[in-house]
Amino acid sequence: MDNDTQEKVLKVLKRVTGNNIKQIDLESDLKSQLSLDSIQIVELFAALEKELNTELPLQLMTVKTGKAFLEMLEEQLKQ
Repeated sequence: MDNDTQEKVLKVLKRVTGNNIKQIDLESDLKSQLSLDSIQIVELFAALEKELNTELPLQLMTVKTGKAFLEMLEEQLKQ
């Protein structure tokens, strides 16, 4: 995954969580470490679709970390 996409994902995570980007790590668990609830996960998903200008498969909403999201996103963008 290129750095531009990673930066976009981190930017959206920062916006949705309200955390300082330095506190957000791609290894962070979205629910337990970043305290995202179900509504915020949906907001994150929608914001990422807009930021990345693509329609994402719903299975991406089930990932636990930013890294897992990027791995699945990379596979999706290859198709």
